[in-house]
Amino acid sequence: MKKILLILSLCFCCLLAKEQKLVDIPPSENFYPNLNTQECSINCLFELLESRLYLSFLSEFTDQKDQFLSNVYAKLLNSITDFDQAVQKITAVKMAIIIPEKTVKSYSNIIVNSSIAYLLRQRADIKVKVFLIGTENENKIRQTLDLIENQGYQYVIAALTLKGASALKDYSKNMKIFIPTLHKNFASNPNQNIIFGSIDYDAQIATLLEKTNSNIAVFSDNSTLSNNLNSRILEKNRDAKIYKIGGDKLNFSKLFNSQGSLNHTSIFFNTPLVKTALTSSQLRVHDIYPYVLLSTQINYNPAFLSLTQEADRKKFIIANSINNHDDNLSYLNEIFNQNIDYNWVAYATSIGTDYFYTNFLNQNSKSIFDERIENSQVIYKVRLMQGIKASFEELK
Repeated sequence: MKKILLILSLCFCCLLAKEQKLVDIPPSENFYPNLNTQECSINCLFELLESRLYLSFLSEFTDQKDQFLSNVYAKLLNSITDFDQAVQKITAVKMAIIIPEKTVKSYSNIIVNSSIAYLLRQRADIKVKVFLIGTENENKIRQTLDLIENQGYQYVIAALTLKGASALKDYSKNMKIFIPTLHKNFASNPNQNIIFGSIDYDAQIATLLEKTNSNIAVFSDNSTLSNNLNSRILEKNRDAKIYKIGGDKLNFSKLFNSQGSLNHTSIFFNTPLVKTALTSSQLRVHDIYPYVLLSTQINYNPAFLSLTQEADRKKFIIANSINNHDDNLSYLNEIFNQNIDYNWVAYATSIGTDYFYTNFLNQNSKSIFDERIENSQVIYKVRLMQGIKASFEELK
């Protein structure tokens, strides 16, 4: 019975996909990629299907020798990538989206959905096609770009990491490519048609350092993002002490004394939200009184307000580069179950789509963002925020 229901549901979704109704691809609520290396089992794959997380299913699928799941994988892949041109309205205005879904995982839904939400907001008569390429294989990326160009697309949103962007190092063609997931500081490509949209963690850290004293400590969980942020802080202050949070059972007394006293210290939390909330609360429990608590964008999340105590937030400052003031765009993103006011990937993708739309696809339209693009990089303003009662307020 379960399989019958799934087949009916998937058939219905395939029909919708052919009509370019991407709203039926549910988004991920994660702000950062799921770096879980464990294989998704048969039960796990069924749960993704039942939750209608189809892009997640595609990214997690491995051959389980289950014919039903293999058939579903093939049907979903075809339905998403092979849109029926006869159904779509004939238009010369086109935009392509490249998704290496096995690499970026939860970013896949965020980028597709935020692009569609923006175009709905502008009531744009634009043909959009999603190209799922699996991984960031260099040859696959180049072949896909050639295919996109041959099909008449001139504007591309590409969800690439540093590895994928390296395939563009010699790119010299005229298609405009926007990469919302990468900052220009980490890529070397002289082609002005490649634009980068990621927020600037270096600028956020520099702004946060203005609020510190000379005694700096950093909490880290050894993740790729955390280690990246650690290195940026150490570049600006070589004396910063790194406190490693590891394992499921944390010994906070041992952790807090591992690198010396934390009293009157400026503490950076380069950790995900739950670990940040738990660790910051334990400081007070262990009678530790820091000078200030700090975090980059990684902890700018409404859940921060519910997971932390008001007393712990009094000295907590979070850097934020999202400045959306369009209620209609917020509402449309909420339909896709994502919050553009806190999700920087969705925000960056929307800026890239807005850039293409207002500057090239419909020059009579007006941009809904304040950010500008300089030297092929979106420039973000860094605002310092504090959690006051039930909301974030900008620190004056």
